[in-house]
Amino acid sequence: MKHLSETLKEKTLHVLAAHAQQYIDDQWKPVWDRHLEETERIFAKGGDSAYGFYCLKLFQPLAAEIVEAGLVTRPVLPGTFPQSEEHWGPWENRERRFWSVIQQENGKAIGTLITRFFHDHTRLRLPRQPHVYAIHETDPAEISHILIHADPSVLDSRTDGEA
Repeated sequence: MKHLSETLKEKTLHVLAAHAQQYIDDQWKPVWDRHLEETERIFAKGGDSAYGFYCLKLFQPLAAEIVEAGLVTRPVLPGTFPQSEEHWGPWENRERRFWSVIQQENGKAIGTLITRFFHDHTRLRLPRQPHVYAIHETDPAEISHILIHADPSVLDSRTDGEA
């Protein structure tokens, strides 16, 4: 039988992932539209850095909300470019996976949020909204292995509490 603290950590992680996904569902398009002019300027000068700008705009309010709830993300949501992986999909519907470990205020890690970010390398376009998944692993090597090898259906099942 699991200890109550483990059960609470799992519930917290999955509630957080569900909340993050609901936020993205509601905000990904309005944030894109609101910042499109500036994103287009950045894309014209620096290509894919425009998607990084968009991610900052999309995730900053969510990151602030997580901090307000007494949790810490390391690195900041959705994660950092050097730790991310991009191996999936055609150039016009490319997927990059980011990750961020979630910690309690006392520094104890409760799990990791993985963000799948879909983008177009042929023009400035988001083919679909980002997806957020929760996993229990917090070791960077294990997270990297999951990022590279897990197919989306495995990530889906892990988010549903089967991790």
